Amino acid sequence: MRKNILPLILIGASCFFCHNSIAQGSSQKSNLTVAALERIYVHANTTMLLSGESCFYNLYCLNAGNNTSSTISKIAYIEVIDADKKSVLKQKIHLDNGVAQGDFFIPTTLKTGNYKLIAYTNWMLNNNAAAFFQLDLVVINPFLTGKNPVSKESLVVKNTNDKVTSNFMALNTDKKSYGNREKINLTINPLTNGSKGVYSLSVRKVDLLTNPSVTTPQSFISNANNTPLTGGTMHIPELRGELLSGKIMSKSGQEVQNKNIALSLPGKSFEMKMTVTDKDGNFFFALDRYPNTNNAVIQVVDAEHDDYSVVLTDMQNVDLSQLRFPEAFTLNPAYRAAIEERSTANQIENAYYSKKRDSLEIAPRTQPFYHPLQKDYFLDDYTRFSSFKETVTEVIPELFFRENKGKYSLHLRNSATNDGSIDNPLIMVDGLLIQNSDELFQYNTNNIHKISLINKAYIYGPIMYSGVVNIITKNFDYQTKASGDFIKKTEINRPQKKKTYYSPKYDGTQNLDRIPDYRYQLAWFPNLNIGQEPTTVSFYSSDIKGTFEIILEGFTEKGEPVYTKEYIEVP
Repeated sequence: MRKNILPLILIGASCFFCHNSIAQGSSQKSNLTVAALERIYVHANTTMLLSGESCFYNLYCLNAGNNTSSTISKIAYIEVIDADKKSVLKQKIHLDNGVAQGDFFIPTTLKTGNYKLIAYTNWMLNNNAAAFFQLDLVVINPFLTGKNPVSKESLVVKNTNDKVTSNFMALNTDKKSYGNREKINLTINPLTNGSKGVYSLSVRKVDLLTNPSVTTPQSFISNANNTPLTGGTMHIPELRGELLSGKIMSKSGQEVQNKNIALSLPGKSFEMKMTVTDKDGNFFFALDRYPNTNNAVIQVVDAEHDDYSVVLTDMQNVDLSQLRFPEAFTLNPAYRAAIEERSTANQIENAYYSKKRDSLEIAPRTQPFYHPLQKDYFLDDYTRFSSFKETVTEVIPELFFRENKGKYSLHLRNSATNDGSIDNPLIMVDGLLIQNSDELFQYNTNNIHKISLINKAYIYGPIMYSGVVNIITKNFDYQTKASGDFIKKTEINRPQKKKTYYSPKYDGTQNLDRIPDYRYQLAWFPNLNIGQEPTTVSFYSSDIKGTFEIILEGFTEKGEPVYTKEYIEVP
């Protein structure tokens, strides 16, 4: 019975805060955070990056009590902060059983210097910023000629003999030395019955720019800090997915509680949700994972909606003032050759990007919320009419319109009454809620693919409608003419899509003979599920010669940290 206590606490907390204003005060925050703390560890493929390179990462969201995978949060956040403590990059990623993967590209707009990667969940914002995962990064921009700070200090050279063994995993390659473009077979051998877990594997060239100081899962666990904040805003966990929040205000001082708010993510696969405001006018939406589209329209659904304005709130407002950076980074002249070689390799790889694209996950097709109750009218199956008014009259018997002082309104004959006596249909175009249907009568019907409808009572969110009408355009690009403070059209930051990273095969199946291969990163395997049996992964060396570092790290199912390292040569 005790196993069910924590989920019930969290579900209750989430429901409470989604329907009420965000709580204030240290006592509520302390009670909830003690119930289930989270912490995050990030394995990055490198901590010293040149402009034009990508940083790959695997993120582990852990229960702070035993370091097992946390099942509380479904969304994590990654930010890169510059030395001025300003965020220069921010990403959302979906957590699957507490694990997520991603990457980010280093643009030429970033200056040479120290940066910090931080990672957290919305639930972790109840802790001091010191509790966030932090990783020091160095960015070198070789294109800023004459602007990079130079040092005369001696250079620390990477020790290529510092192999690290683990009590849980062993790394074994079929050889220790390989030729260019040769297949490498790497076997991951579990050493104990408790080795089962999730890991990430990196194979990368060692050069003078390799940072000798690294964070390992073991050092992370031993230095973990979970300091609850006192007072301030209570942040709720994103239990079902990412949260979108906002607030409405009345221009005339009217009541802002229990007002209906609609969210539309229009498109081929659309999302439409309804919610109500709390006593302070706050509202929350829990977004579905799919469709993962950015364009959003939020609007007040009310007969007097012009009296209200919509403002979106930033739930992840992180206090960056507490971050501490190392001393300012300066370039050692001894770096010159290594920077030139690596920068040249990056430029060659980027020049052939079209031949070496990563593959994005294919999002599953989502059905509209009213499926399969709808009746569909495909307009190409009928005589096409030039106006929407004629189309309604001649093609769709369930629909009719009214005209009043030159303004038109669309209506639905209810299946029970066969008239419009019960008349407040939910009208959408490509999933976008339309409150004033007059705009449809000026729309070019040649752009309409089909009209789907349900002509009987339909409850959606807090509202009972007389039915549903959704007009689907050919290009899914309808733009509403509605305007005003009551409607907010914006782009929202959605979670990164999963990738399968490019990996060439020199086995004759791909025509790669004339494609240069200057990869420093030979392999990156995120989210590796390792069981009790040995697991073999294969990849190929590139045209680059040198010493390559193999690092496997992660956590067992029981929360034991694992880190092991080997080397191979490409002479």
